[in-house]
Amino acid sequence: MFRILTIIILELFVNFASAQKNFSPAKEALRLFNAYKPTIEKSNDAIVDEPNIVTGDLNGDGKMDCIISFVMTSKDGGNAIIGQDAAIYINKVNEMKVVGNFNLKICYSVEKIKNKIIYVNEYECAPPYNHFVRMRKYMLKGNKLSEVK
Repeated sequence: MFRILTIIILELFVNFASAQKNFSPAKEALRLFNAYKPTIEKSNDAIVDEPNIVTGDLNGDGKMDCIISFVMTSKDGGNAIIGQDAAIYINKVNEMKVVGNFNLKICYSVEKIKNKIIYVNEYECAPPYNHFVRMRKYMLKGNKLSEVK
């Protein structure tokens, strides 16, 4: 009986360790985002274009967190951006949890996360959406995004 219990406990430990090694914060955040994407599209009467995923430690706990940014275009076609946002996912021990969004009033792209700072390039909000204005920096404080001066 003791031998069987020992084998079961070892098997559970090996499976748990294997699951931890295979966990990808970016893949899990994207899976969650894709499950919610139809809701975003329906509530905005738009199409969500291919999202951009940036990873880094947002809260200083040593775990990889994610930001998934996206633009929305008209269902009628064309290249006009009718909306933009980014979802913030925090790594909660092999589980990603969305804790907020950007809701910025600028056109931007999230470039990187380094030392808990989110680096964002601001662009002019007019086609072709590639005229660089400036780089901005943000930090996540609690579940709120605040600009770093």
